[in-house]
Amino acid sequence: MMNLEEQSFIEKYILKSGERLNPIPTSLANNYLTDIQIVKKTERTFRIVGLLTLSKYRNKSGHAEDELLKANLTPTKKIHWNDHDPNTIRWFEQGWIMKEIRFKKDGRTPDSQHYRMGYRLYQYLQDLQRAKENEWELELNRIKSKFIQINQKPSFPISEQRENGIKTCISVINELFNQDAPKLQNSHLFPIHWPMIKNIKFLHFNVAFLQICLQKLEFDWKEIGANYFKEIGGSKEFDKNKDDFIEILEEQSQCPAALLGLTSLGKITPLYFSGQLTGNFSSYSYGPVHALTDLSISQEQYSTSATTLWLVENRAILTRIASQKQFLHNTHSLMLCIDGHLRSSHKQCIIQLLKNSTIQQAIIWTDYDPDGLQISKEIYETIFETKTKLQPKWITAEQEVLVTWQDYQLYMQAFLKIKKMEQEEVLGGADVWEKWVRH
Repeated sequence: MMNLEEQSFIEKYILKSGERLNPIPTSLANNYLTDIQIVKKTERTFRIVGLLTLSKYRNKSGHAEDELLKANLTPTKKIHWNDHDPNTIRWFEQGWIMKEIRFKKDGRTPDSQHYRMGYRLYQYLQDLQRAKENEWELELNRIKSKFIQINQKPSFPISEQRENGIKTCISVINELFNQDAPKLQNSHLFPIHWPMIKNIKFLHFNVAFLQICLQKLEFDWKEIGANYFKEIGGSKEFDKNKDDFIEILEEQSQCPAALLGLTSLGKITPLYFSGQLTGNFSSYSYGPVHALTDLSISQEQYSTSATTLWLVENRAILTRIASQKQFLHNTHSLMLCIDGHLRSSHKQCIIQLLKNSTIQQAIIWTDYDPDGLQISKEIYETIFETKTKLQPKWITAEQEVLVTWQDYQLYMQAFLKIKKMEQEEVLGGADVWEKWVRH
C-alpha cells in the first residue's frame, strides 16, 4: 500500500480536477507491482478514467542510473518507453517510474499510455537538490567570510570614479549576500542563462576583484585569482569566464575595469556613431563615422542637439546612413551602433545622452533573429531605466514602424517561426528612413 507522501504526490501531479484514487489496489502476478484505479465520481456517475501501475518496492537506498536521469523526467512529464526494454522493466519494478493508462469513456478501452516519474525518483531528486542547496549555502558563507576580512578603505589615493565603482561593487555584493543561496539562482544581478555554479564563481570573482582593487593601485589579471585563493592554480581560476565576468563587473560597477586598476586587458571597447555629440573634453559634428571608447564614456558626460536617436545593431547600417549626404543633419539625428552586443559602456552612453539632451524619439533597428530580438529588449530596458518620456520605435522586416515593445515582441516571435533576416536585407533609402522619423 502506498504511503501518504506518495499519495499526495500522485494527487498533486497526476490526478486531474475531480479525480481521486480508488483506495483498493490490485496486486499483479509478478508480485512487484500493483494497480490503482483513477476514478471520477459525480452525483449521477462513477467512472474509471485511468489506471496507475506502481511498484511495491520500498527500499529508498541506491542511486538513480545516469540513463534514467538523462530522460529529464519531471512530475508532469509524460514519456513513451518500450514496455519490454530491460531498463524500463528494471526502473519500473524498482519504483523509479510508474505507468499511467487513460481510458475512453467506456472505462475499459485504453485511450493513452505512458510512463511518469515515480515517487522514488521525485524524492531522490528532491534530496539531491537539498544537498546542492546546502553546498551552495556553505560556499556562500565561505565567500562572506573572505569579504568580511577585506579592509574596505584603500591605503592610497584613488579617483572619484574608482571610489564610486568600488562603492557600487560593495553594494552589489551586500545585496547578493542578503539573499539565501537558492535565491541566487534567479537573482536579477546575474544573467538569466547562467547556471548556479557560475553565479557562485562570479561572486568569488567579485570579492577577489574588490580585494585586490583596494590593495593595489594597478594589478594584472592573473593577480586577481592568485591573491584571492593563495594556492597553486589560483591565478587561472577565473580564466574560463574572463570576458563574461569583466563585462558584468563593469556593468554592475558602472566603471571600466581599467579605471578600477586592471592593466592587462589590452583592449578598448569602441562605440561607433555618427552625428552631433558633445562632451566635457571633446566635440563631434555631423559628417563621418566616429568612435568613442569605454574609457572616454566613463570619464565624460555626453549630450547631443539631436532630437532623434538611432540605435542600430550593425556597422553596415551606420556607414550607409552616415554616407547619405545631409540625412542625419536634416533629420536632427544621432546614430549609435551597438555592433552586435549591447555592452555596459554602450548603456552608459545611452543613459548619458537621454539625461543630458532633449531627445524626443529613439529608433531601435536590429537584426531579425533571436540575438537581434534580445538586443532590442536590452536597449528598450536601458531606455526605460532613465524614466524619460522618450517614444521608442521599432522597425519591422517589412519596413513598418511599431511603437510598443509588446507589439514588436509579438511580431518577432511570429516572424522567427518562419525565417530570419539581417538588417541589411531591408536597408531601404533616405525616403524610407525619413518616413520612420516622421511616423
